[in-house]
Amino acid sequence: MLRSSNAAAVLKNYPLLLGKLEAPSSNLAPAFAISAQLFPLSTWAETQYKVIDDSLSLLLRRFLSTTSHQTLQQGKKHNTEETKNKIAVGISGGVDSAVAALLLKQAGYEVVGVFMRNWDETEETGKTRHCTIEKDFKDASAVCTQLNIPLYEADFIAQYWNEVFTKFLAECSRGLTPNPDLACNRHIKFGALLEFAKRQLGVEMVATGHYARIKKIPSSSSSAFIATCSDENDGVLQAKKVQLLQGIDGTKDQSYFLASIHPEALNSVLFPLGEFEKSTVREIAAKYKLVPAEKRSSAGICFIGRRNFAEFLEQYLPIVPGRFIDVDNGKDVGRCENILSVTIGQRPGIGGASDRTYVAGKDINTGIVYIAKGRNHPALTTKSAMLRTPHWLSREHFDRLKCDKELQCEYKARYGQKSAKCTLKLVHSEEITAEKGFKKSRFCGLQAEDSKINDGYVVVHFDKPAGAITPQQEFVMYDGDVCIGSAAIAMPGQTLHEEREGGENHNF
Repeated sequence: MLRSSNAAAVLKNYPLLLGKLEAPSSNLAPAFAISAQLFPLSTWAETQYKVIDDSLSLLLRRFLSTTSHQTLQQGKKHNTEETKNKIAVGISGGVDSAVAALLLKQAGYEVVGVFMRNWDETEETGKTRHCTIEKDFKDASAVCTQLNIPLYEADFIAQYWNEVFTKFLAECSRGLTPNPDLACNRHIKFGALLEFAKRQLGVEMVATGHYARIKKIPSSSSSAFIATCSDENDGVLQAKKVQLLQGIDGTKDQSYFLASIHPEALNSVLFPLGEFEKSTVREIAAKYKLVPAEKRSSAGICFIGRRNFAEFLEQYLPIVPGRFIDVDNGKDVGRCENILSVTIGQRPGIGGASDRTYVAGKDINTGIVYIAKGRNHPALTTKSAMLRTPHWLSREHFDRLKCDKELQCEYKARYGQKSAKCTLKLVHSEEITAEKGFKKSRFCGLQAEDSKINDGYVVVHFDKPAGAITPQQEFVMYDGDVCIGSAAIAMPGQTLHEEREGGENHNF
Protein backbone atom coordinates (compact mmCIF):
# COMPACT_ATOMS: atom_id res chain seq x y z
CA MET A 1 0.00 0.00 0.00
CA LEU A 2 1.06 3.54 -0.68
CA ARG A 3 1.37 5.66 2.45
CA SER A 4 2.11 9.36 2.75
CA SER A 5 5.63 8.51 3.92
CA ASN A 6 6.25 6.93 0.51
CA ALA A 7 5.41 10.12 -1.39
CA ALA A 8 9.07 10.78 -2.24
CA ALA A 9 9.43 7.31 -3.73
CA VAL A 10 6.31 7.80 -5.81
CA LEU A 11 7.63 11.11 -7.14
CA LYS A 12 10.99 9.50 -7.94
CA ASN A 13 9.22 6.83 -9.99
CA TYR A 14 6.88 9.31 -11.68
CA PRO A 15 8.42 8.96 -15.18
CA LEU A 16 8.06 5.17 -14.99
CA LEU A 17 4.44 5.43 -13.88
CA LEU A 18 3.60 7.99 -16.53
CA GLY A 19 4.98 5.70 -19.20
CA LYS A 20 2.34 3.12 -18.31
CA LEU A 21 -0.57 5.53 -18.56
CA GLU A 22 -3.13 5.65 -21.28
CA ALA A 23 -4.04 9.00 -22.86
CA PRO A 24 -4.54 11.73 -21.77
CA SER A 25 -1.21 11.63 -19.93
CA SER A 26 -0.72 15.39 -20.41
CA ASN A 27 -3.62 16.02 -18.05
CA LEU A 28 -2.09 13.96 -15.29
CA ALA A 29 1.20 15.79 -14.71
CA PRO A 30 -0.33 18.46 -12.42
CA ALA A 31 -1.50 15.72 -10.10
CA PHE A 32 2.06 15.00 -9.02
CA ALA A 33 2.81 18.63 -8.33
CA ILE A 34 0.57 18.24 -5.30
CA SER A 35 1.73 14.76 -4.29
CA ALA A 36 4.47 16.01 -1.97
CA GLN A 37 1.78 17.61 0.17
CA LEU A 38 -0.17 14.39 0.73
CA PHE A 39 -2.26 14.24 3.84
CA PRO A 40 -2.27 10.99 5.86
CA LEU A 41 -4.52 8.62 3.96
CA SER A 42 -7.00 6.25 5.54
CA THR A 43 -6.80 2.56 4.73
CA TRP A 44 -9.84 2.69 2.47
CA ALA A 45 -8.23 5.39 0.34
CA GLU A 46 -4.75 3.85 0.29
CA THR A 47 -6.00 0.75 -1.46
CA GLN A 48 -6.87 2.85 -4.49
CA TYR A 49 -3.20 3.36 -5.34
CA LYS A 50 -2.26 -0.28 -5.76
CA VAL A 51 -3.32 -0.14 -9.40
CA ILE A 52 -0.83 2.51 -10.43
CA ASP A 53 -1.06 1.82 -14.16
CA ASP A 54 -4.69 3.00 -14.29
CA SER A 55 -5.01 6.66 -15.34
CA LEU A 56 -8.00 7.18 -13.08
CA SER A 57 -5.97 6.17 -10.03
CA LEU A 58 -3.54 8.98 -10.72
CA LEU A 59 -6.36 11.42 -11.37
CA LEU A 60 -7.79 10.39 -8.02
CA ARG A 61 -4.45 11.25 -6.43
CA ARG A 62 -5.01 14.84 -7.50
CA PHE A 63 -8.47 14.77 -5.99
CA LEU A 64 -7.43 13.10 -2.74
CA SER A 65 -4.29 15.22 -2.31
CA THR A 66 -6.50 18.30 -2.01
CA THR A 67 -8.53 18.97 1.09
CA SER A 68 -11.72 17.34 -0.17
CA HIS A 69 -10.73 14.02 1.44
CA GLN A 70 -9.62 15.82 4.55
CA THR A 71 -12.90 17.71 4.77
CA LEU A 72 -14.72 14.46 5.35
CA GLN A 73 -12.19 13.28 7.91
CA GLN A 74 -12.63 16.54 9.79
CA GLY A 75 -16.42 16.27 9.69
CA LYS A 76 -18.80 16.85 12.57
CA LYS A 77 -17.73 15.11 15.74
CA HIS A 78 -21.10 13.44 16.28
CA ASN A 79 -20.71 11.47 13.02
CA THR A 80 -20.48 7.76 13.62
CA GLU A 81 -17.72 5.67 12.06
CA GLU A 82 -20.44 3.96 10.05
CA THR A 83 -21.73 7.14 8.36
CA LYS A 84 -18.69 9.43 8.02
CA ASN A 85 -17.41 7.60 4.90
CA LYS A 86 -20.88 7.63 3.36
CA ILE A 87 -21.78 10.38 0.89
CA ALA A 88 -24.87 11.35 -1.10
CA VAL A 89 -24.21 12.43 -4.68
CA GLY A 90 -26.71 14.53 -6.61
CA ILE A 91 -27.17 12.45 -9.78
CA SER A 92 -28.67 14.53 -12.58
CA GLY A 93 -28.35 12.08 -15.47
CA GLY A 94 -25.48 14.12 -16.92
CA VAL A 95 -21.82 13.29 -17.39
CA ASP A 96 -20.49 15.49 -14.58
CA SER A 97 -22.48 13.97 -11.73
CA ALA A 98 -21.84 10.47 -13.10
CA VAL A 99 -18.07 10.96 -13.05
CA ALA A 100 -18.26 12.61 -9.61
CA ALA A 101 -19.97 9.50 -8.26
CA LEU A 102 -17.43 7.25 -9.99
CA LEU A 103 -14.47 9.15 -8.52
CA LEU A 104 -15.89 9.04 -5.02
CA LYS A 105 -16.62 5.33 -5.23
CA GLN A 106 -13.10 4.68 -6.54
CA ALA A 107 -11.79 6.73 -3.63
CA GLY A 108 -13.49 4.42 -1.14
CA TYR A 109 -16.64 6.30 -0.20
CA GLU A 110 -19.92 4.49 0.27
CA VAL A 111 -21.91 6.36 -2.38
CA VAL A 112 -25.67 6.78 -2.62
CA GLY A 113 -27.28 8.68 -5.47
CA VAL A 114 -30.08 11.22 -5.16
CA PHE A 115 -32.13 12.38 -8.15
CA MET A 116 -33.80 15.74 -7.50
CA ARG A 117 -37.14 16.65 -9.03
CA ASN A 118 -37.20 20.45 -8.92
CA TRP A 119 -39.46 21.33 -11.83
CA ASP A 120 -42.58 19.68 -13.23
CA GLU A 121 -43.29 20.84 -16.77
CA THR A 122 -46.51 18.83 -16.90
CA GLU A 123 -47.89 21.13 -14.20
CA GLU A 124 -46.58 24.12 -16.16
CA THR A 125 -47.92 23.31 -19.64
CA GLY A 126 -49.45 19.84 -19.50
CA LYS A 127 -46.67 18.68 -21.83
CA THR A 128 -43.02 17.69 -21.57
CA ARG A 129 -41.69 19.22 -24.78
CA HIS A 130 -38.88 21.23 -23.19
CA CYS A 131 -38.18 19.46 -19.90
CA THR A 132 -36.03 16.34 -20.05
CA ILE A 133 -36.77 15.20 -16.49
CA GLU A 134 -37.90 11.66 -17.35
CA LYS A 135 -35.01 11.10 -19.76
CA ASP A 136 -32.63 12.47 -17.12
CA PHE A 137 -34.07 10.12 -14.50
CA LYS A 138 -33.65 7.18 -16.86
CA ASP A 139 -30.01 8.12 -17.43
CA ALA A 140 -29.44 8.65 -13.70
CA SER A 141 -30.88 5.20 -12.97
CA ALA A 142 -28.66 3.62 -15.63
CA VAL A 143 -25.55 5.31 -14.20
CA CYS A 144 -26.31 4.12 -10.68
CA THR A 145 -26.88 0.59 -11.99
CA GLN A 146 -23.50 0.73 -13.75
CA LEU A 147 -21.79 1.93 -10.57
CA ASN A 148 -23.77 -0.46 -8.38
CA ILE A 149 -25.03 2.28 -6.06
CA PRO A 150 -28.59 2.91 -4.85
CA LEU A 151 -30.61 5.81 -6.27
CA TYR A 152 -33.18 7.77 -4.30
CA GLU A 153 -35.65 10.31 -5.63
CA ALA A 154 -36.22 13.59 -3.80
CA ASP A 155 -39.22 15.76 -4.65
CA PHE A 156 -38.30 19.43 -4.16
CA ILE A 157 -40.89 20.84 -6.57
CA ALA A 158 -42.79 22.75 -3.86
CA GLN A 159 -39.60 24.18 -2.34
CA TYR A 160 -38.32 25.19 -5.76
CA TRP A 161 -41.56 26.92 -6.64
CA ASN A 162 -41.67 28.86 -3.36
CA GLU A 163 -38.00 29.65 -2.82
CA VAL A 164 -36.78 30.09 -6.39
CA PHE A 165 -39.41 30.44 -9.09
CA THR A 166 -41.96 32.79 -7.47
CA LYS A 167 -39.16 35.17 -6.45
CA PHE A 168 -37.74 34.98 -9.97
CA LEU A 169 -41.11 35.97 -11.44
CA ALA A 170 -41.61 38.79 -8.93
CA GLU A 171 -38.24 40.30 -9.83
CA CYS A 172 -38.83 39.91 -13.57
CA SER A 173 -42.18 41.68 -13.21
CA ARG A 174 -40.33 44.70 -11.84
CA GLY A 175 -38.04 44.82 -14.88
CA LEU A 176 -35.06 43.19 -13.16
CA THR A 177 -32.85 40.39 -14.49
CA PRO A 178 -32.39 37.78 -11.73
CA ASN A 179 -30.32 34.61 -11.99
CA PRO A 180 -32.38 31.78 -10.44
CA ASP A 181 -29.55 29.25 -10.68
CA LEU A 182 -27.85 30.86 -7.66
CA ALA A 183 -31.08 30.69 -5.66
CA CYS A 184 -31.48 27.05 -6.69
CA ASN A 185 -28.04 26.19 -5.35
CA ARG A 186 -28.64 28.07 -2.10
CA HIS A 187 -32.12 26.76 -1.31
CA ILE A 188 -32.32 23.42 -3.12
CA LYS A 189 -29.02 21.69 -3.93
CA PHE A 190 -27.20 22.91 -0.82
CA GLY A 191 -30.26 23.43 1.33
CA ALA A 192 -33.08 20.95 0.75
CA LEU A 193 -30.75 18.23 -0.58
CA LEU A 194 -28.49 18.48 2.46
CA GLU A 195 -31.50 18.18 4.76
CA PHE A 196 -32.83 15.22 2.77
CA ALA A 197 -29.48 13.45 2.95
CA LYS A 198 -29.19 13.96 6.69
CA ARG A 199 -32.76 13.24 7.72
CA GLN A 200 -33.84 10.62 5.20
CA LEU A 201 -30.57 8.86 4.44
CA GLY A 202 -28.52 9.47 7.57
CA VAL A 203 -25.70 10.93 5.45
CA GLU A 204 -23.73 13.99 6.57
CA MET A 205 -21.92 14.80 3.30
CA VAL A 206 -23.21 15.72 -0.15
CA ALA A 207 -21.29 15.91 -3.44
CA THR A 208 -22.24 17.31 -6.83
CA GLY A 209 -20.67 17.58 -10.26
CA HIS A 210 -19.93 21.31 -10.00
CA TYR A 211 -16.60 22.60 -11.28
CA ALA A 212 -15.44 24.27 -8.08
CA ARG A 213 -13.15 23.39 -5.17
CA ILE A 214 -13.31 23.25 -1.41
CA LYS A 215 -10.12 24.09 0.47
CA LYS A 216 -9.53 23.32 4.11
CA ILE A 217 -8.25 26.16 6.27
CA PRO A 218 -5.66 24.73 8.72
CA SER A 219 -6.81 25.21 12.30
CA SER A 220 -3.37 26.57 13.16
CA SER A 221 -3.58 29.35 10.56
CA SER A 222 -4.76 32.81 11.52
CA SER A 223 -5.13 36.04 9.64
CA ALA A 224 -2.69 38.84 10.24
CA PHE A 225 -5.69 41.14 10.11
CA ILE A 226 -7.42 41.66 13.44
CA ALA A 227 -10.85 43.27 13.26
CA THR A 228 -11.10 45.93 15.94
CA CYS A 229 -14.36 47.44 14.76
CA SER A 230 -16.35 44.35 13.84
CA ASP A 231 -19.44 43.07 15.61
CA GLU A 232 -19.76 39.30 16.02
CA ASN A 233 -23.54 39.71 16.18
CA ASP A 234 -23.80 41.37 12.76
CA GLY A 235 -25.16 38.20 11.16
CA VAL A 236 -22.16 37.52 8.94
CA LEU A 237 -21.04 33.90 9.21
CA GLN A 238 -17.77 32.31 8.15
CA ALA A 239 -17.68 28.78 6.81
CA LYS A 240 -15.70 26.91 9.44
CA LYS A 241 -12.47 25.33 8.22
CA VAL A 242 -13.17 25.64 4.49
CA GLN A 243 -13.11 28.08 1.58
CA LEU A 244 -14.86 28.00 -1.81
CA LEU A 245 -12.37 28.16 -4.71
CA GLN A 246 -12.72 28.44 -8.45
CA GLY A 247 -12.42 25.23 -10.45
CA ILE A 248 -9.19 24.42 -12.26
CA ASP A 249 -10.94 24.59 -15.64
CA GLY A 250 -11.40 28.32 -16.12
CA THR A 251 -13.88 27.82 -18.95
CA LYS A 252 -16.15 25.63 -16.79
CA ASP A 253 -15.62 27.13 -13.33
CA GLN A 254 -18.98 27.23 -11.52
CA SER A 255 -18.02 29.01 -8.31
CA TYR A 256 -20.07 31.94 -9.63
CA PHE A 257 -23.27 29.89 -9.21
CA LEU A 258 -22.23 28.74 -5.72
CA ALA A 259 -21.38 32.15 -4.29
CA SER A 260 -24.69 32.65 -2.45
CA ILE A 261 -24.97 29.31 -0.65
CA HIS A 262 -25.00 29.34 3.13
CA PRO A 263 -21.42 29.38 4.49
CA GLU A 264 -22.11 26.50 6.88
CA ALA A 265 -23.17 24.29 3.97
CA LEU A 266 -19.61 24.32 2.64
CA ASN A 267 -18.57 22.14 5.58
CA SER A 268 -20.80 19.34 4.29
CA VAL A 269 -19.99 19.50 0.58
CA LEU A 270 -17.46 17.92 -1.79
CA PHE A 271 -16.78 18.91 -5.40
CA PRO A 272 -14.78 16.02 -6.91
CA LEU A 273 -14.54 17.62 -10.38
CA GLY A 274 -13.00 20.90 -9.26
CA GLU A 275 -9.49 19.62 -9.95
CA PHE A 276 -10.23 18.46 -13.50
CA GLU A 277 -10.67 19.85 -16.98
CA LYS A 278 -14.03 19.13 -18.60
CA SER A 279 -12.26 17.24 -21.40
CA THR A 280 -10.70 14.90 -18.85
CA VAL A 281 -14.08 14.28 -17.23
CA ARG A 282 -15.52 13.26 -20.60
CA GLU A 283 -12.53 10.97 -21.23
CA ILE A 284 -13.10 9.25 -17.87
CA ALA A 285 -16.79 8.81 -18.68
CA ALA A 286 -15.94 7.35 -22.08
CA LYS A 287 -13.29 5.02 -20.66
CA TYR A 288 -15.76 3.58 -18.15
CA LYS A 289 -18.58 3.61 -20.71
CA LEU A 290 -20.87 5.62 -18.47
CA VAL A 291 -24.31 6.15 -20.01
CA PRO A 292 -24.15 9.97 -20.35
CA ALA A 293 -20.56 10.05 -21.67
CA GLU A 294 -21.62 11.76 -24.90
CA LYS A 295 -24.64 13.57 -23.51
CA ARG A 296 -24.90 17.25 -24.35
CA SER A 297 -24.31 19.62 -21.44
CA SER A 298 -27.30 21.48 -20.05
CA ALA A 299 -27.64 25.16 -20.99
CA GLY A 300 -29.53 28.23 -19.89
CA ILE A 301 -31.69 28.81 -16.83
CA CYS A 302 -32.55 25.44 -15.28
CA PHE A 303 -36.33 25.55 -15.82
CA ILE A 304 -36.13 27.26 -19.23
CA GLY A 305 -33.34 25.25 -20.84
CA ARG A 306 -32.78 26.05 -24.50
CA ARG A 307 -36.18 27.55 -25.28
CA ASN A 308 -36.89 31.22 -25.96
CA PHE A 309 -36.85 33.29 -22.76
CA ALA A 310 -39.41 35.84 -23.95
CA GLU A 311 -41.91 33.14 -24.90
CA PHE A 312 -41.44 31.41 -21.56
CA LEU A 313 -41.93 34.63 -19.60
CA GLU A 314 -45.17 35.41 -21.43
CA GLN A 315 -46.71 32.26 -19.97
CA TYR A 316 -46.51 33.76 -16.47
CA LEU A 317 -46.38 37.57 -16.69
CA PRO A 318 -48.42 40.11 -18.66
CA ILE A 319 -46.56 41.65 -21.59
CA VAL A 320 -45.28 45.18 -20.96
CA PRO A 321 -44.74 46.88 -24.34
CA GLY A 322 -42.30 49.77 -24.72
CA ARG A 323 -40.32 51.84 -27.19
CA PHE A 324 -36.70 51.70 -28.32
CA ILE A 325 -34.93 55.06 -27.94
CA ASP A 326 -31.52 55.86 -29.45
CA VAL A 327 -29.15 57.24 -26.77
CA ASP A 328 -27.33 59.43 -29.30
CA ASN A 329 -30.23 61.44 -30.64
CA GLY A 330 -33.29 60.52 -28.59
CA LYS A 331 -35.15 59.21 -31.63
CA ASP A 332 -37.85 56.58 -31.31
CA VAL A 333 -36.62 53.68 -33.44
CA GLY A 334 -39.43 51.19 -32.94
CA ARG A 335 -41.68 49.19 -30.69
CA CYS A 336 -40.36 46.87 -27.99
CA GLU A 337 -42.76 43.96 -27.73
CA ASN A 338 -42.02 43.24 -24.07
CA ILE A 339 -39.70 45.34 -21.94
CA LEU A 340 -39.56 42.57 -19.31
CA SER A 341 -37.69 40.20 -21.62
CA VAL A 342 -34.85 42.52 -22.68
CA THR A 343 -31.72 43.05 -20.64
CA ILE A 344 -28.66 45.27 -20.70
CA GLY A 345 -25.95 44.28 -23.16
CA GLN A 346 -28.09 42.06 -25.37
CA ARG A 347 -29.09 42.72 -28.98
CA PRO A 348 -32.77 43.71 -28.99
CA GLY A 349 -33.51 42.52 -32.52
CA ILE A 350 -34.87 45.75 -33.97
CA GLY A 351 -36.13 45.07 -37.47
CA GLY A 352 -34.59 47.14 -40.25
CA ALA A 353 -31.74 48.54 -38.13
CA SER A 354 -28.78 49.44 -40.34
CA ASP A 355 -26.21 48.94 -37.55
CA ARG A 356 -25.82 46.39 -34.79
CA THR A 357 -27.60 47.77 -31.75
CA TYR A 358 -27.37 46.82 -28.08
CA VAL A 359 -29.48 47.54 -25.01
CA ALA A 360 -27.84 50.26 -22.89
CA GLY A 361 -30.57 50.28 -20.24
CA LYS A 362 -34.31 50.38 -19.66
CA ASP A 363 -36.83 52.31 -17.61
CA ILE A 364 -39.60 50.10 -16.27
CA ASN A 365 -41.63 53.17 -15.26
CA THR A 366 -41.75 54.81 -18.69
CA GLY A 367 -41.42 51.73 -20.91
CA ILE A 368 -38.28 53.06 -22.59
CA VAL A 369 -35.52 50.73 -23.74
CA TYR A 370 -32.33 52.68 -24.47
CA ILE A 371 -30.27 51.32 -27.34
CA ALA A 372 -26.78 52.15 -28.62
CA LYS A 373 -25.18 51.43 -31.97
CA GLY A 374 -21.99 49.40 -32.01
CA ARG A 375 -20.50 46.97 -29.49
CA ASN A 376 -17.99 49.57 -28.28
CA HIS A 377 -20.44 52.39 -27.73
CA PRO A 378 -19.61 54.28 -24.47
CA ALA A 379 -23.24 53.94 -23.31
CA LEU A 380 -22.58 50.21 -22.79
CA THR A 381 -19.88 50.60 -20.12
CA THR A 382 -19.60 52.19 -16.70
CA LYS A 383 -16.94 52.81 -14.06
CA SER A 384 -19.14 52.09 -11.05
CA ALA A 385 -22.21 50.31 -9.71
CA MET A 386 -24.30 50.03 -6.55
CA LEU A 387 -24.55 46.61 -4.92
CA ARG A 388 -27.19 45.40 -2.49
CA THR A 389 -26.06 44.14 0.92
CA PRO A 390 -23.49 41.40 0.19
CA HIS A 391 -23.69 37.76 1.19
CA TRP A 392 -20.26 36.95 2.62
CA LEU A 393 -18.40 33.64 2.54
CA SER A 394 -15.30 35.21 4.09
CA ARG A 395 -15.61 36.86 7.49
CA GLU A 396 -12.13 38.33 7.14
CA HIS A 397 -12.97 40.24 3.98
CA PHE A 398 -16.19 41.58 5.47
CA ASP A 399 -14.23 42.81 8.48
CA ARG A 400 -11.68 44.48 6.22
CA LEU A 401 -14.40 46.33 4.36
CA LYS A 402 -16.17 47.37 7.54
CA CYS A 403 -13.04 48.56 9.31
CA ASP A 404 -11.15 50.09 6.38
CA LYS A 405 -14.31 51.38 4.64
CA GLU A 406 -13.07 49.91 1.37
CA LEU A 407 -11.81 46.62 -0.02
CA GLN A 408 -9.87 45.75 -3.14
CA CYS A 409 -10.79 42.47 -4.78
CA GLU A 410 -11.69 40.85 -8.10
CA TYR A 411 -15.17 40.29 -9.46
CA LYS A 412 -17.36 38.60 -12.04
CA ALA A 413 -20.59 40.38 -12.92
CA ARG A 414 -21.91 37.45 -14.99
CA TYR A 415 -21.14 33.78 -15.50
CA GLY A 416 -18.22 33.06 -17.80
CA GLN A 417 -16.69 36.49 -17.39
CA LYS A 418 -12.96 36.72 -16.78
CA SER A 419 -12.35 38.14 -13.31
CA ALA A 420 -11.35 41.81 -13.15
CA LYS A 421 -10.21 44.16 -10.38
CA CYS A 422 -12.40 46.55 -8.42
CA THR A 423 -12.68 48.48 -5.14
CA LEU A 424 -15.67 48.19 -2.80
CA LYS A 425 -16.85 51.05 -0.56
CA LEU A 426 -19.50 50.76 2.16
CA VAL A 427 -22.55 52.99 1.92
CA HIS A 428 -24.87 54.12 4.69
CA SER A 429 -28.41 55.15 3.82
CA GLU A 430 -27.98 58.61 5.30
CA GLU A 431 -24.93 59.34 3.19
CA ILE A 432 -25.04 61.18 -0.12
CA THR A 433 -23.90 58.50 -2.54
CA ALA A 434 -22.09 61.05 -4.69
CA GLU A 435 -19.57 61.33 -1.86
CA LYS A 436 -18.64 57.75 -2.63
CA GLY A 437 -18.12 58.64 -6.26
CA PHE A 438 -21.38 57.14 -7.46
CA LYS A 439 -24.01 58.62 -9.76
CA LYS A 440 -26.81 56.44 -11.06
CA SER A 441 -27.19 56.05 -14.81
CA ARG A 442 -30.21 57.82 -16.29
CA PHE A 443 -30.58 54.83 -18.62
CA CYS A 444 -31.67 52.70 -15.63
CA GLY A 445 -35.19 53.38 -14.37
CA LEU A 446 -36.30 51.19 -11.45
CA GLN A 447 -39.45 50.92 -9.40
CA ALA A 448 -39.40 52.74 -6.06
CA GLU A 449 -38.73 49.63 -3.98
CA ASP A 450 -35.68 48.78 -6.08
CA SER A 451 -34.30 52.34 -6.21
CA LYS A 452 -33.99 52.75 -2.46
CA ILE A 453 -30.42 52.68 -1.10
CA ASN A 454 -30.22 50.89 2.24
CA ASP A 455 -27.65 50.70 4.99
CA GLY A 456 -25.08 48.05 4.12
CA TYR A 457 -25.16 48.64 0.37
CA VAL A 458 -21.80 48.83 -1.37
CA VAL A 459 -20.47 51.06 -4.15
CA VAL A 460 -18.06 49.30 -6.48
CA HIS A 461 -15.50 51.13 -8.63
CA PHE A 462 -14.07 49.16 -11.53
CA ASP A 463 -10.37 49.43 -12.35
CA LYS A 464 -11.42 49.26 -16.00
CA PRO A 465 -14.87 50.22 -17.35
CA ALA A 466 -17.29 47.30 -17.19
CA GLY A 467 -20.10 46.33 -19.54
CA ALA A 468 -23.52 44.70 -19.06
CA ILE A 469 -23.85 45.76 -15.41
CA THR A 470 -27.45 44.65 -14.95
CA PRO A 471 -29.83 45.17 -11.99
CA GLN A 472 -30.35 41.96 -9.97
CA GLN A 473 -27.63 40.00 -11.74
CA GLU A 474 -25.17 38.54 -9.27
CA PHE A 475 -21.87 40.29 -8.61
CA VAL A 476 -19.44 37.65 -7.29
CA MET A 477 -16.27 38.69 -5.47
CA TYR A 478 -12.91 36.92 -5.36
CA ASP A 479 -9.54 37.16 -3.68
CA GLY A 480 -7.45 35.27 -6.21
CA ASP A 481 -9.10 31.86 -6.57
CA VAL A 482 -11.05 32.22 -3.33
CA CYS A 483 -14.71 33.20 -3.65
CA ILE A 484 -15.35 35.64 -0.79
CA GLY A 485 -19.01 36.48 -1.37
CA SER A 486 -21.65 37.87 -3.68
CA ALA A 487 -24.21 40.65 -3.99
CA ALA A 488 -27.10 41.45 -6.30
CA ILE A 489 -26.44 44.48 -8.49
CA ALA A 490 -28.78 47.29 -7.45
CA MET A 491 -28.04 49.68 -10.33
CA PRO A 492 -25.24 50.69 -12.70
CA GLY A 493 -23.43 53.98 -12.38
CA GLN A 494 -23.25 56.62 -15.06
CA THR A 495 -22.06 55.28 -18.39
CA LEU A 496 -19.01 56.65 -20.15
CA HIS A 497 -21.44 58.21 -22.63
CA GLU A 498 -23.16 60.16 -19.84
CA GLU A 499 -19.85 61.26 -18.36
CA ARG A 500 -18.79 62.68 -21.70
CA GLU A 501 -22.10 64.53 -21.94
CA GLY A 502 -21.48 66.03 -18.51
CA GLY A 503 -24.22 64.00 -16.86
CA GLU A 504 -27.02 66.41 -17.81
CA ASN A 505 -30.59 65.14 -17.85
CA HIS A 506 -32.41 64.65 -21.14
CA ASN A 507 -36.14 64.62 -21.73
CA PHE A 508 -36.24 61.46 -23.81
